[in-house]
Amino acid sequence: MKKIRKIFIGFGILIGLILVLLLTLPVIFKGKIAESVKATANSRLKAELNFTDIDVSFFSHFPRLTIALNDFVMKGSAPFNQDTLISARRVSLGIDVGSIFGETIKINRVYLDHARVELKYNEKGASNFDVYSSADTSFKDTSAQHGAQIKIEQIYFINCRFIYSDPSIPMTLELNGFNYKGKSQIDHDILSLSSKIQVDAMNLSLNHIPLIASKPLEAQLATTVNINTLDIKFEKNDLKLMGMPLNFTGRFTFQKEGYSLTLRLLSIYEKEVFSAALKLISTDKLYVNARVNTVMDLGKWSPILGAELFAIRGNFQMNFYADGVYESGPDPRSKMHDTIVLSIPKFKLTSSCSNGYFKYKDLPEPLTGISFDLNVSAQDNNYKNITLQLDKLKAEFKKNHLEGFFHLDGLQDFPMDAKLTAGCKLEELKEVIPLDSLELKGLLTAEMNLKGQYAPEKKLFPVSEVLITVKDGSLQTNYYPRPLEKINVLARVSNTSGQWKDTKVSVAPLSFLFEGHPFELHAEVDNPGDIAYNIRSKGTLDIAKIYKLFALEGMDINGYIETDLSLRGSQSDAMAGRYDKLQNKGRLVLKNIGFTSVYLPKKLLLREGVFRFDNDKVWFEKFLARYGASDIRLDGYLNNVVNYVLADKQTLKGNFKFNADYLLLDEFISKTQAPSASSEIKPGTSSANEGVIMVPDNLEIGLKANLKKIKFEGLEINNFEAATEIRGGMVLLKGMKFELVGTKVAMDASYGSITPSSAFFDFHVTALDFDVKRAYNEVELFRKIAASAANAEGIVSLDYSLKGKLGAGMKPVYPSLEGGGTLSLKKVKVSGLKLFTAVSKSTEKEKLKNPDLSKVDLKTTIRNNVVTLEQVKMRISSFRVKLSGTSNFNGQINLKMRIGLPPLGIIGINLRALGTMDNPKLKYGKGTSDSDVEETQYTDEMPAELKAKLKKAKEEDLKEDPEEK
Repeated sequence: MKKIRKIFIGFGILIGLILVLLLTLPVIFKGKIAESVKATANSRLKAELNFTDIDVSFFSHFPRLTIALNDFVMKGSAPFNQDTLISARRVSLGIDVGSIFGETIKINRVYLDHARVELKYNEKGASNFDVYSSADTSFKDTSAQHGAQIKIEQIYFINCRFIYSDPSIPMTLELNGFNYKGKSQIDHDILSLSSKIQVDAMNLSLNHIPLIASKPLEAQLATTVNINTLDIKFEKNDLKLMGMPLNFTGRFTFQKEGYSLTLRLLSIYEKEVFSAALKLISTDKLYVNARVNTVMDLGKWSPILGAELFAIRGNFQMNFYADGVYESGPDPRSKMHDTIVLSIPKFKLTSSCSNGYFKYKDLPEPLTGISFDLNVSAQDNNYKNITLQLDKLKAEFKKNHLEGFFHLDGLQDFPMDAKLTAGCKLEELKEVIPLDSLELKGLLTAEMNLKGQYAPEKKLFPVSEVLITVKDGSLQTNYYPRPLEKINVLARVSNTSGQWKDTKVSVAPLSFLFEGHPFELHAEVDNPGDIAYNIRSKGTLDIAKIYKLFALEGMDINGYIETDLSLRGSQSDAMAGRYDKLQNKGRLVLKNIGFTSVYLPKKLLLREGVFRFDNDKVWFEKFLARYGASDIRLDGYLNNVVNYVLADKQTLKGNFKFNADYLLLDEFISKTQAPSASSEIKPGTSSANEGVIMVPDNLEIGLKANLKKIKFEGLEINNFEAATEIRGGMVLLKGMKFELVGTKVAMDASYGSITPSSAFFDFHVTALDFDVKRAYNEVELFRKIAASAANAEGIVSLDYSLKGKLGAGMKPVYPSLEGGGTLSLKKVKVSGLKLFTAVSKSTEKEKLKNPDLSKVDLKTTIRNNVVTLEQVKMRISSFRVKLSGTSNFNGQINLKMRIGLPPLGIIGINLRALGTMDNPKLKYGKGTSDSDVEETQYTDEMPAELKAKLKKAKEEDLKEDPEEK
């Protein structure tokens, strides 16, 4: 018994010692382990890594020693370095216990607990997971004295979320409840993984269309990864998605500025077969090679396809093949450089469905008899050569039906052949389709027959007969207690010859009753080439209640529109000026209508306004509006409206009077959202959405403004008067007068857009006897033109002309600026100016330091980024000073000065000021070898035709209509 007792005592002591070691070793070596992990992270990662604290324990994953990084966050690689790549409640690293007694800590296991991992690309192909620095090929960190050697043998993901997205495809994969157990072996930087995966819910979408929704997934995978290049090879992979087996192999390889992906998939489910092969090579373009073949009974596959909410049956087959490059880019034919599709893969898709059945499980009626044969193909890389044949299209429910076919032989001139018939009792739709809060009633019928080409530029229109009717309809939503009722529509499109001119469209009528107010519209439009129109509208639209009926955004206060219009005439009469043959009469009255917009931080309230139609004119009468603290009144007219609406490249003309007692411009500034952190903007460039204000070429509008008070960023302008003209893509301000900083200012100006990223401006301004210090403090433009005025006070006058170019963001292109004028100093005191301070110190003449200047005219010219000051004479105390020279917008100066000494100034001191305005370098003597300030030659002049158009616009005035007077 004593021996047994001793054995137990010894065993207990041993257990105790082991427990003591298990508890104390992590504490003893915690500092060393933490230092090793941090050193390794700093030397081997290109991304920011953070965690709150470190735990070292044998008990987290007993019996292994693990280091746990709590509240782990790793940022992505550029340009996603502000976005999170991995966040986890805890990331644990398994440690080789023996290595803690050496210089290098060995890490052989990784555990991610409740992690969120998001891998993504941007539109330019840059990824967020290029975080590992592979400067050397060994895993031992040589940059730190006590690093860590990484030799991962097992990886565990425990209840994690995984997201992958690529907008170039575009595809999104999301795995929720992601559990992963992988064993690994490294041989010559090749990581071999055998993995077991369980996913609670898998979601896959392609082009924002969900293909798999919340499906469980099981998988056993064999994968190899090149640690240095992150290339992945899927060697053997067996998956089960909702019990459906799927086998795939493939490879994922990073390339310069992109990647390549190859996958082969096969699934045999009972007697159903699905096979697919996919190859993607993404660089600046996307190469696609794909094959899909399947024959399936939809009834068997519907659980896998996500059909919990509905039942689906039918026989479906599909064969698809694609090969080629998908590329998008700027349209070379567009001045606006619109993005278009430049190339698509050649492809062919054939599919069919028969005996189809579709039923929402919560609705009483199914859609039955569904069938179609679909063939879509492109024989080359031009998307305009896509052809489509949809035949044997059928579907029905109750006695409602849809039947027809549609053929489209290319997207160039749209040659088509189609026939479609449909009939539906609208109140029965809710038995088949979930309509939520929408209640519909009435009988809808549609018949369509089309054959021919739709090519407006070739004056072709399909031979057609289209008829759509709604009888005794009503519409009711949960947003408003009463319906839109007595809806009747009879709309017809017809063409008997295939010629554009023989197309006729009629709506006779469109009518409804809402809140006891009837509304009715009759419209007939013939011959799109020379439109003849006959439109009649009468009724009242209560905007506030319609907003409530449909829950629309944009108008959200009380208000109504009342119409009583009769518009009749032809495009040819309007274009020929035969206005007596136009019969456009009537009124459109608007009251108390509010508009909201993402571009305006406040609501614009139109309190009252009347549109009066008079042949080719539309009069704006008593348009009274309120925007925040600003009140606005607009009166005037537009003419040539018919031509502008009905024909291309026609000019809209008009004249208006714009009045306001108070205009607070600060309220109109949109608080736009800053670019996201992942947006890559290189230094010296503007963001993609920056440009200049584009002025349409086809406007010829005169606007006389009379604004009593304007406030903008603390600047107050009073008694503003101007004649503004918009014509030929330009804005002209003629005879502008206003009061600013206590003085009267007169100004003429012009502005015009050349391209979406460049514009020109030209102005002449005069201002008499203004307080220079007040102007410098309150007017930003004055600060930029006359920077030296920062240290001046007194009364000055300005007479200056300036013209030049504006670039992206409406920023001036300084080398393009050209102009000149005079800044007259009536009585000015300059103090603290570094130039005069330096001169005073160098000549030991204290009175030159803060000069008082009177009756001095500073005449300057601006060209090629250089400001030239003509020689100016001035008295400073008893000294007679002459000053001339040049400076540039980079701050460089080259000024010549002669200081005539009292009493008569016959004897003088010659000085040169070189260097910069902030740091002038003085030299004595006249100097002949000094370097001139740097010029920037500017050769991108305004086109000659634009100069001529601007000159003509300045010389002419828009003629007022006699009726307006």
